[in-house]
Amino acid sequence: MISDWWQSLEGQSAHPHALKIFYVVAIVSGVVLAFQMVLTLIGADTDFDAGEGGDTGLFSIRTIGAFFTGFGWTGVSMLWNGYGLGAATFAATVVGMIFLGTVLYLMRYMFSLREEGTLDYSNAIGEVGNVYLPIPPKRKGMGQVEVLVQGRMRTVRALTDHDKKLGNRTAVRVKALIDQQTLLVESLESESRNISTD
Repeated sequence: MISDWWQSLEGQSAHPHALKIFYVVAIVSGVVLAFQMVLTLIGADTDFDAGEGGDTGLFSIRTIGAFFTGFGWTGVSMLWNGYGLGAATFAATVVGMIFLGTVLYLMRYMFSLREEGTLDYSNAIGEVGNVYLPIPPKRKGMGQVEVLVQGRMRTVRALTDHDKKLGNRTAVRVKALIDQQTLLVESLESESRNISTD
C-alpha cells in the first residue's frame, strides 16, 4: 500500500521528485521531533546539543527537527497546490524558521521552569547585586534585586533592615535568606560605613 502511494506521487505534481523529497524530510523530521518532545515531557534530556544547565541551543536536535518538519510539510502543501519549486522552497524555508523559533522558545521556557525548581537561593548569600525594584526601609515592604544565583543572574524578592529606602540600581550585598525565595540585603554604602566605624 505504501509503495502504491509512493508511486502515485509521480503524477500528482509537476515536480514529483521534489515532492517525494519534501515528504521524506517532513515524515522523518516529524517523527524525530515528536520522539524528542515526548522524552522532554517525561523528563529525559536527550538533546545532545543542550547547553549549560540543559538550555537548548539554536542548533539542537529539537530545533533542527522543528525546522525540517515545517520545511517539509510546507513544501508538500505548496507543490500540491500547484506552486513552483522556487516558491515552495522559499515558503518552506520561512515556515521552517518559524517552527525553529517557536520550539526554541518553548524549550527554553520549559528548561527555565525546571531550573527554577532546583534553585537554592541560599547560594546568593554574600553576592553583590543591584536593586531592580526599590526596597522600602525596615522590612516595611518588598522590593526586588538582580543577583547571581548558582552562576546565573536572577531577579529575586528582597527586604532590607536599612533605615532608608534602597532606590533603583543601588548596589547591595545579600546578607541572609528570609524564606525560600526572599533575600535580606544591605546597601554596600552602609556596609562600608559600618566597617569604617568598627
